[in-house]
Amino acid sequence: MKIVIIGAGSYKTLGIIRSTMAVPGILDGGEVNLYDLNTTRSEAMGRMLLKTPERRRAGTKITWGTTLEAALEGADAVGAFLPALTPKQSYYSTEVSARHGFISSDNVSPTGAFCAISIAPVVMDIARKMERYCPNAWFLDFVNPVAVFSGMINNHTRIRAMGVCGGYTNHLWDISRLAGCDEEAEDLDVDTAGTNHLSFITGGTWKVRDLFTVIREHVTADWKMPPLNDWWGPGGKAGITNSVTRLVRFWRDLGVLVFSTEGDGMDHLMYDEAVESFHKHFKHQTDAELDEDIRKSAALREADDRSFQQWLDRDLDDAFWNEHWKTDMRFKRTDSDIFVRIFTARAGVREVKLAMSSLNNGAISGFKDRHVVEYSQLVYKDSIRPAGKYEVPEVVHGLISGLVSHQTLLGDALATDDPKLLAHALMAYPIRSFTQDARSLFRELIAVNAHKMTPALRQAADYL
Repeated sequence: MKIVIIGAGSYKTLGIIRSTMAVPGILDGGEVNLYDLNTTRSEAMGRMLLKTPERRRAGTKITWGTTLEAALEGADAVGAFLPALTPKQSYYSTEVSARHGFISSDNVSPTGAFCAISIAPVVMDIARKMERYCPNAWFLDFVNPVAVFSGMINNHTRIRAMGVCGGYTNHLWDISRLAGCDEEAEDLDVDTAGTNHLSFITGGTWKVRDLFTVIREHVTADWKMPPLNDWWGPGGKAGITNSVTRLVRFWRDLGVLVFSTEGDGMDHLMYDEAVESFHKHFKHQTDAELDEDIRKSAALREADDRSFQQWLDRDLDDAFWNEHWKTDMRFKRTDSDIFVRIFTARAGVREVKLAMSSLNNGAISGFKDRHVVEYSQLVYKDSIRPAGKYEVPEVVHGLISGLVSHQTLLGDALATDDPKLLAHALMAYPIRSFTQDARSLFRELIAVNAHKMTPALRQAADYL
């Protein structure tokens, strides 16, 4: 099997490929090509992978420094980790959204739409090159907003694309926390339906029992947040507590169980409060302050790279690989990562059940086949199929339908470079749709991001 990672300088790559090589039958005698425009980082990642005990076991060929075309030649799976907005784009887009009373994020938000607009040409170029060099490969898109790009590629190229999200494992921990323990749940099987960052658990079992029955037993009137492990740190604990208490709130108020506790998705179930909090915490900056923050961030990344690369010329024994991650999480294996699970299935080692963003194709009632939605799917070798027939909970169906239409139309507009269709996609965002507030917001976002838009798509402002 040949795997290509685009944006392979990301520290995520080490844990994912270590875990993949650890599974017999995936990369034994296979190849991983690490592609990154920053070849210093891809080389560092490649040299580090060559040192791992998993690579010694599997005998995997690790390559880097090739052209994209050479990297893609004969690939079975292609994963992409790419940043969408520059720091200045992100700041100014966030400022515009805050001023107009909208949330901002890199996924389910107005700013998320412009993340898609900015990097869509790069993502589409990868898909077009895949059509030529590896037409049967799967494209595993980790670039936000993943649903937009899954729809764009699946509806407008011959490549099979899956939008995959790091939040896939959130529910494994959150369900346990609802039951009073800060640990990863075992023997948990769930069915999901919705859109990325705002899908809902529609059913499931935990330790052979009905999941909703277990939740009702634990989430009683006196439910309290359980103690969290110290390794999370203060910031991690605060974020986890915020997410899980929201989960309880929506369960009590709406009768829904959110699948992946992603902040921007859940914000849509409490939008005014989210905007108020967004305003409270947004830090206004001058251009000079922003430039200084960007300089500091670049310096921190350079320092991180140096601390990573210091190990390249050292002998690293099994004790290092087994223990060092406890003080540096970049070196930790990520056995539960969704990429590892997909690679396992793609290689035919075993069938896996995953929540991914792809075309509906009849999986969720009330949505068109071409709509891009997130739902539970069974993956094995060349087969990807729905794990069941699903319904989005009725109380949130309208909201999800609006988000799905917005993201599907956005993928269409980016694939066709159609400004009128882009205006329609933006106005389909289901918060204050078709209002002057929304039109003003999107015109300003176009102005902020115009330098990263095609000449045609800039004309969307004329239709707003």
